[in-house]
Amino acid sequence: MQFLKKRLKTLVLRMLKPIFDELNLCTYKVYGSKERLHISKSAKVANTLFNTFSGNIYVHDHVFTGHNVSILTGTHDYRLVDEKRMNNIPSEGRDIIIEQGVWVSSNALIIGPCTIGRNSVIAAGAIVSRDVPKNVTVAGCPAKIIKKIICE
Repeated sequence: MQFLKKRLKTLVLRMLKPIFDELNLCTYKVYGSKERLHISKSAKVANTLFNTFSGNIYVHDHVFTGHNVSILTGTHDYRLVDEKRMNNIPSEGRDIIIEQGVWVSSNALIIGPCTIGRNSVIAAGAIVSRDVPKNVTVAGCPAKIIKKIICE
């Protein structure tokens, strides 16, 4: 009987694993106020982390992200120390705007304040900490323009 219970448990877990994996990969997380996160209905964000502690985040139409993307408005004052550094978080001024048609590739990090221009591509693993013009691909740490995009 014990063998059958273990076997049944194993079978059920195997059957449910794809469902749990899909939920994990398609569920974003918000650290901070959800009211400060504005995602268009036509946008698709994978398992992205949004930090809204220090500003609003706007994700416009047809934006999509790869996996493990972080979009962060929150920051700390590096000149402070100890508990003051840890607890001194600005409440505004670090908004992030991701304009229409942007592709944010897997493992990219966007740090506000900044605007990502329409139809641009953020390469996998890039760290964006300033504005990105429209119709370009940026890559690297810090992200730099590597290509202009001719949109069709």
